[in-house]
Parts: sequence; C-alpha cells; structure tokens
Amino acid sequence: MTINIGINSRQIGDELTPTVNGRDLHRELGIGKDYTNWAKAQIKRGGFVENSDYVVLAQKGVNLTGGRPSAEYHFTVEAGKHIGMLSGTTKGREVRKYFLECERRVKSAAVPGVRDARTAALIEALVRQDTLEQEQVRQATELARLQENVAVIEARTQPENKHFTVMGYANLIGRSVDIRTAATLGRKCAALSREKGIVIGDVSDPRFGAVHSYHESILQEVLQATTAN
Repeated sequence: MTINIGINSRQIGDELTPTVNGRDLHRELGIGKDYTNWAKAQIKRGGFVENSDYVVLAQKGVNLTGGRPSAEYHFTVEAGKHIGMLSGTTKGREVRKYFLECERRVKSAAVPGVRDARTAALIEALVRQDTLEQEQVRQATELARLQENVAVIEARTQPENKHFTVMGYANLIGRSVDIRTAATLGRKCAALSREKGIVIGDVSDPRFGAVHSYHESILQEVLQATTAN
C-alpha cells in the first residue's frame, strides 16, 4: 500500500487540529470528477460541519481562469478516514488504513508526513480516542454475547419451551453466527414456519427490541441445510 498524504495542523475552531488536504485525498482516491464539486459532495454526504470537521481556505495566487481564487478544503483526520470509508473502493479502504496506521505509529515518532511535535501530540490524542472507541465496541459485543448466553441458559431450564431466537439456538448448539447471518437465517425460518403452520414467537431483546423466535424443529432444519451448503 503506497499512500502519499501529508498530515498538517490547522486551526479549526479554537484548537490546532491534525488535517489533510482535500486535494491529496482526491488524488489518492483516483477521483475523476472536478475537485471542488467532489469536496462539496463529500461534505454533504458525510454531514461534515465547517470549522469542526473541515476548514475552507482561499488558494494563494491568481486564478488563471478568472474570478476568485479556488477554495482549498482541509479535512480533519477523522473526516478523512470517513471519506475513505464512504468511497466504497479498495483505494478508499487503503486510505482509511493509512490514517489508522499513522495514528498507531505516532508513539514511535514514525508517522509519515507529520512535520511538528505538536501535530504528533494531537494525533496521539486521536489514538487514545480510537482505542477507547474500540474498547467500547468490544465491551458492547461481549455484553451482547453474555445476554444471549443467559437467554440460552434460561431456555435450557424450561424443557417445555421449544422456541429460540436464531442466535440463541446457534449458541445452544455451539455454532458461531454473526448478526447479519442471523437475520438471513431468520427470514428462512420465518418462511418455513409459515409454510408448515408453526407459530412464530416474539422475544424481548434489550439490544434489538422485539426479536422473533422459532420452533426448535424449524431452526434445526434451517441451520442444518445451511451447514450442508
């Protein structure tokens, strides 16, 4: 991965903030359309706020085509990562990884393009924030897993209860299923339940609200068919 985007510091609001030149992003993402219109589109698409997520500076020099000098957009590193992610391209993912790598490497003073110690300190603050956010995601994921396990344990203590959520049943039989896969399997279970005239239950879930539950026989048939495929 070869990315050439320098990180500078700009005054955004009341603080000196790590920023990237929008033209660098435009070039690295391989965008064919006009830069200024592209930058405006990213601001609208990302819901960015001026003097918070970006600043606009007048380009120095004379506009050879006449009129006012063209505008320069400088985005925060966080906004730059968001733009890379929203592009939905391989290059966009590489750009986002580049910024993440810059943040990870700042503590060893090996951040590409960082030109002063104060900027490095600002990026280090971003590293701490990113670490905190990752920990919050990990804790939320672990809490969801524990809640699902509790539901499975409760179901095991009630032999007459033959209905389970997809994720609950998957945990019960020791199969790992993510949320997206569970939603797909749930649609199949719902269709098969209607076809066989078997009641579809509802379970209150603190994470997702009301979640459907299906009879054990339906879940067994659907999950076995999926495993076979």
